[in-house]
Amino acid sequence: MTRALVLDGRSLSALSFVRSLGQSGVEVHVGESFGQNLAAYSKYATASHVYPSADDNPAGFRRVVRDVVETTGFDTVVPTRDATTRELAAVCDDFPDRTSTLLSSPETIDRLGDKARCAKLAERVGVPIPATYDPAETAVDEIAATADFPVLVKPTNGAGARGIARVDDPAELAATYRSVTDDHGDAIVQEYVDHAGGHYSVGTVFDRASEPRAIHVYEELRQYPESGGPAVEAHSRPVEPWVDDLLDILRAVEWVGPAHMDVLFDPDDETYKLLEVNPRIWMSIGLTIRAGVDVPSLTLALATGGDPEPVTAYRTDLRYRWVLPSGVLWAVGGDRLTGRLRDVLVPPAEPVCYGVLSGRDPNAVAGVAAQSLSFLRDPEKRRQVLGRGW
Repeated sequence: MTRALVLDGRSLSALSFVRSLGQSGVEVHVGESFGQNLAAYSKYATASHVYPSADDNPAGFRRVVRDVVETTGFDTVVPTRDATTRELAAVCDDFPDRTSTLLSSPETIDRLGDKARCAKLAERVGVPIPATYDPAETAVDEIAATADFPVLVKPTNGAGARGIARVDDPAELAATYRSVTDDHGDAIVQEYVDHAGGHYSVGTVFDRASEPRAIHVYEELRQYPESGGPAVEAHSRPVEPWVDDLLDILRAVEWVGPAHMDVLFDPDDETYKLLEVNPRIWMSIGLTIRAGVDVPSLTLALATGGDPEPVTAYRTDLRYRWVLPSGVLWAVGGDRLTGRLRDVLVPPAEPVCYGVLSGRDPNAVAGVAAQSLSFLRDPEKRRQVLGRGW
């Protein structure tokens, strides 16, 4: 039997991978830095493994994952978060011959994950982005004098909108920039694009020849936090010509594996603009799978030497909701509580799929509760969940 290890059991994307692979007959194990994680509660999870945090102890993470792979024996290992993707790429060459991954090099992952380097690459390749400034090259005072405000100060290696600060007044840029860099390290300054034109995500899987085998586009209708974060409601959309133009940034670095692009449509110049590349699996991949783009099976096949047919069609009538916990957090985080709860809980007229809720895998709800309690007891994890947005 094929056996897979899916890392980052806390993440919704890991749960989606576990479910999809398990339903196709794969023996799926879950890994995470703590035991009470979401995906471990899925009925499709055969076993669970605990390793040191890839963020806090990367060397320990690499050592334990290598030992687990050698002891248990897996056909593939799949990371779903930034730190584990990078660290797994650094250690996967040490795995036994049986175990394969579909990952780019750590250097390529770092190049796309760093917002300053990614912006420079996009400009070189010709991929449209909002006007972006690197204070390491241009003085903050000069940026304040030339940029169109409002702007966003973004940590170069931030994720989930953590650490982002909006600046409306040029006179406040220097102080805000210092505050962000003091707390989060290096940062860029990027002109703000209003989300009213549409916020889109592009998920793709590139093969070892750096060609896309699957593409899925969805529009993010609601996010938590509202200023920027994972989608709590989304809608599958068709692939349009602008999508292939943006994929040039992945081709330029000879990308291998899954990747996600965050895109805004700017009505001022009617251009789709790349905000960032996430060099990993995306959070709302459950929508992608349910729409007919079976990324887990495709990734497994490509990792283990298969040659699956490219996915060229999928459903575009499908809506997605992530109710627990992020949809509820979105509802209670704003005014009009009753109306917002109704927006989250009342099924829409269109076909809908859910991030956690599943009649075939109801135990995941218990996983939400167990993981939430674990996070509430841990100040650092609590900050990771609640310390998003700007």
